[in-house]
Amino acid sequence: MNRYISIAIVATSLLLTGCQSAYYGAMEKVGYHKRDIMVDRVEDARESQQEAQKQFSSALEEMQALINHDGGDLQTAYNKAKDE
Repeated sequence: MNRYISIAIVATSLLLTGCQSAYYGAMEKVGYHKRDIMVDRVEDARESQQEAQKQFSSALEEMQALINHDGGDLQTAYNKAKDE
């Protein structure tokens, strides 16, 4: 049983690696280099992270307003660190 699972894992990893190589090869043939693809992915990840940060901040502010919480010492320390 373990042997079949090991074979399946190895086969899957080889298949995925082959697909990835084929993808990058095809993209290079049409003029998109691997570094350009990586730059686009990093930019997308950065934008996504910034959007998530905005959503989290607004959710935190809404929760604090809902429960009428001023934050106390922890909020003061957070705001001080955030401003630096």
